[in-house]
Amino acid sequence: MADPVDLLDLDREALGDLIESLGQPGFRARQVWRQMYQRGNVDPMQMTDLPRVLRENLTEVAAAEREPLEVQTSADGSTSKALLPLSDGEPIETVLIRSRPRDTVCLSSQAGCAMGCVFCATGLQGLRRQLSVGEILRQAVLARRWSRDEGRELTHVVFMGMGEPLANYSNVSEAIVRLTDPEGFGLSPRRITVSTVGIPLNIRRLASDHPTVNLAVSLHAPDQELRRELVPVPGASVDDIVSAVREHNRRTGGRVTFEYVLLRGVNDSRAHARRLADRIRGIRAHVNLIPLNPSPGVVGTRPSRRTTLGFQQALQERGVRATVRVEQGRDIAAACGQLRGDRVRSGA
Repeated sequence: MADPVDLLDLDREALGDLIESLGQPGFRARQVWRQMYQRGNVDPMQMTDLPRVLRENLTEVAAAEREPLEVQTSADGSTSKALLPLSDGEPIETVLIRSRPRDTVCLSSQAGCAMGCVFCATGLQGLRRQLSVGEILRQAVLARRWSRDEGRELTHVVFMGMGEPLANYSNVSEAIVRLTDPEGFGLSPRRITVSTVGIPLNIRRLASDHPTVNLAVSLHAPDQELRRELVPVPGASVDDIVSAVREHNRRTGGRVTFEYVLLRGVNDSRAHARRLADRIRGIRAHVNLIPLNPSPGVVGTRPSRRTTLGFQQALQERGVRATVRVEQGRDIAAACGQLRGDRVRSGA
């Protein structure tokens, strides 16, 4: 017996082939497509505009929808985090952030992460595996369902969950295609942000393939020596990353966000801020400052509010736009750097 098919893994052509193999006309594939991406119905039996025989046949071949293992919501109701099981039992975390008039879903692109950032809980696991296109999109479908159930609409998608999106480039790129398909999820590419620790080749590919999607680069240090201590990714230097960002800036005309996690006494001085400003001079950019969100096992402590504002001021004095991130979901470990997916395998 063939393995079950994740319908969200199928592109238009593959879905059409599946529908035809079940003895149905091609237009039924368009109906299934709209049901999944516009209405959020991944269970074929909920696709009520299809003939019953097709719904039953699809149910026989399609992978069953997997419900979250656990859902946590912050005390103020602004953030919910879901622990989702993958087909092999690996867990990933997905976060919905409610910030009127926005509802934003934070998508994971890998189970675990190989980048090894010392202040990130996800990196403690190492890389377990890549997520498929369907596994990425299922998170967005779930988040849209939550929003609509609460009388709102999902407006933004950020690839800032577990994993390094540009290390799973092909699947993330295809997910973006589906998310922006007018007959699919229907989001504007300007409402999608891809966050990366810096893979120069794929920063350039993103500029070519998705020029209106937003780019966020997690730099965390103004020079290579310090960055190597915080983000021990081999290969790409700060010079290489900034050069790729400059090219992205020129090709797309868009503003790039530099994410910068502040660790007390490590990278949070005014001198660090001035060196960072010099490093990114001439780039149309915004710096998003993130005081460390402590998690068990991660390195570093959170700087004082005074130090954080001093860093921001030093950047602004050199003409760099900078803000301090408004944090949501810290009480449920859903903030930046806290996603971990501790509950591993069914029965954990």
